[in-house]
Amino acid sequence: MTQSTQPSFCPTRRAVLAALPGIAILPVAVACGTSSNTGDTSSGSTPETKAGAGNGGAAKVAVDQVPVGNAVVIAGPKPYVVAQPTAGKFVAFDASCTHRGTTVAASEGLTLECPAHGSRFDGATGAVERGPAASPLASVPVRREGDQLLVG
Repeated sequence: MTQSTQPSFCPTRRAVLAALPGIAILPVAVACGTSSNTGDTSSGSTPETKAGAGNGGAAKVAVDQVPVGNAVVIAGPKPYVVAQPTAGKFVAFDASCTHRGTTVAASEGLTLECPAHGSRFDGATGAVERGPAASPLASVPVRREGDQLLVG
């Protein structure tokens, strides 16, 4: 009687080939995932602002962190864009690009850009200025409480 030296589990060629599409897609799915964009603003190299959550999960940012004529991204579990298009008027949007969900970045003034595919948005209105995104950023509520803005 001959003893087998083969391991107890040996996948067939068909099983290996069937698994390859899932293995090949995994790195692509990870590479195209959303960006958290949680860079530290202490160096001044990024326009993002870190904000704490408060009042039922609303993101908070200091009013003086949102200058007139500018937009900032509030990094966090749910990133938002807050802008002050004119003195005393604040607007806010979901910071997820409507093309693939990557967090947009504040550029100059009220310009928002998607670092993944180049979509551009108007930070005052959320409107698409350049594709591939076809839909505007979703508006979210923002209210002022003293020297803080509560977003979401």
